[in-house]
Formats: sequence, structure tokens, C-alpha cells
Amino acid sequence: MAYRIKCVDKNQNSNFKDCRCIISIGVSAKDGGTNQYTPSKIHDRINSGEKFYVLNNNQETYLIAVEREGTKYVRTEPNDTENDNLLKQSSC
Repeated sequence: MAYRIKCVDKNQNSNFKDCRCIISIGVSAKDGGTNQYTPSKIHDRINSGEKFYVLNNNQETYLIAVEREGTKYVRTEPNDTENDNLLKQSSC
């Protein structure tokens, strides 16, 4: 089963302009609501075999787990867009 990302919260004061600025990720819940997780938690769940995706222009783009300089975070798989689709999600 793949889980849809509904929203993200970003640290507006972050030194990062990529997905490392994301502090919370909202995932669709079974009851129709949203469950919030840290990027690190989603990272670990992806590494455990779970799948997460965002919808952009009715296309699913899956998240991948990344680690840079000791920071665990997630981003979308590379595709034909210039910016990461995860950063295009609305705020939670």
C-alpha cells in the first residue's frame, strides 16, 4: 500500500532551500484526516519498505529516503519537473 502526502510544513527560517527545510509531513489517514510525521520518521518508514507519494497534475511521484550531512529527510524521485514536487504541496 502506498500513502498519499497531503501537505507539508516548512521552516521559513531554514538555511536550506531544498526538502531539508520541511519539518512536518501530512499523510492521508484511513478516517479521511491527516496524520503528521517528521521527515526522519517517513525516511525510516521508506527504508522499511513502505511507499509514499505526492500527486502533481494527476501524476503520482514517489518519495525516496535521503541522508545528507547526518540529516535524514525525504524528497521525490527525479522526474521532468525543475523543482521537487514535495515542496509544491500545500501547508498543513
